Amino acid sequence: MNRAIAPILIAAGLGLVVAANTLFIVPQTQQALVLQFGAIDRVINTVDGKNGGPGLYMKSPFVQNVQFYDRRNLGFNLQEQAIVASDQQRLIVDAYARWQISDPLRFRQAAQDEETGRSRLENVMTGALRRVLGAAPQNEIISTRRAELMKAIATAMNAEATALGVTVIDVRIRQADLPTETAERVFERMRTERQQAAAKLRAEGDEQAAKVRAEADKTVTVTLAQARETAEKTRGEGDAARTRVFAQSFGRDPEFAAFYRSMQAYEKAIPKGTPMVVPPDGDFFRYMRDKDGVARK
Repeated sequence: MNRAIAPILIAAGLGLVVAANTLFIVPQTQQALVLQFGAIDRVINTVDGKNGGPGLYMKSPFVQNVQFYDRRNLGFNLQEQAIVASDQQRLIVDAYARWQISDPLRFRQAAQDEETGRSRLENVMTGALRRVLGAAPQNEIISTRRAELMKAIATAMNAEATALGVTVIDVRIRQADLPTETAERVFERMRTERQQAAAKLRAEGDEQAAKVRAEADKTVTVTLAQARETAEKTRGEGDAARTRVFAQSFGRDPEFAAFYRSMQAYEKAIPKGTPMVVPPDGDFFRYMRDKDGVARK
């Protein structure tokens, strides 16, 4: 019985080995090259969708093997690069790229594996960075034209990446800064310029303030002079009117005039709380003795 089962088990084992070397699965995220003695026989599940999709496939056992490449977008961070801009300013640029193996057949011929392909693409990106950014001034790299420059770098990379079977999807400059020693000098220069600008503005402000104060003082002086002139004129007119009224009143009633002058004399001559020793029968107090101011005999 055991002798009868042994050939079956051996045949089954051989069948499994043959099946394992015949059948293979291409995942959704992978594209496959079927190689026969090192030569490429066919390509499966490429990015352009022309060579079938993911699924179960067959190959000739023992004479064919399969090499897989990632079908997804890949990326790498480029090591910081020292770039000299067109205005001779030195910048430290930190950038990264997103790429995809668009032609696995050409990629294998040019790079063999993803690690080698990424390394060659990094060299391509370094050259593109230096060419594109080296033709732009510092301020455009840092702010005003960064998006446009990133697109130009991606275009320059794609011109060379086609030979690798690669498509560059996106390039991003994460940071573009001055070197530490240069940045300190630039910041110091900027600080000095800001201080000079501030001093100039303060001086101009002080000058304007002095002009405003002088104009205000002039206006105050003129206004006060005009007010005093008006006041003196009004006071003079009032005094003249009063004098005229008094004169008219005194002319009509001499007794009232004498009485009024005496009241004024009392007010000026005897301040409040002032003790006086004056004979009560003097002429000065005649209106105190009698309402008509008649002296007593």
